[in-house]
Amino acid sequence: MIDLRHRRQKLGISPQEMAQGLGLSVKQFEHLERGEWDELPGPAFVRSVLFAYGRRLGIDQRDVLEQMLPNDFRHRVADLHADVDDRRIRPKGLLGFAHGGSGSFLAWVFLILASLLVLVHYFGRH
Repeated sequence: MIDLRHRRQKLGISPQEMAQGLGLSVKQFEHLERGEWDELPGPAFVRSVLFAYGRRLGIDQRDVLEQMLPNDFRHRVADLHADVDDRRIRPKGLLGFAHGGSGSFLAWVFLILASLLVLVHYFGRH
């Protein structure tokens, strides 16, 4: 069985550091490490946090789910039909260009209008 707490301690990562890295409160992180699943917001939350925790510790995420979750909770998680590797949300970055996107339509409209306003203000004085 995977012991996430032991693995984290072996890597020298404090509970506070790991909680912050996972975006959890220390109390939520303590519930996670103790396996108190019903104290956490829900199956989707538990699944995504366990995946992230395993990734940070260098453990295969699927092994984490299979070995950490009790059968009754694992069935609730399996009902989500989500493959985290395929559905990971990618940040767009500044104006949507970080991953080759064409950017946000509203951001471009705002930039064009702001540029026109500056040009009218600058050349409109004369």
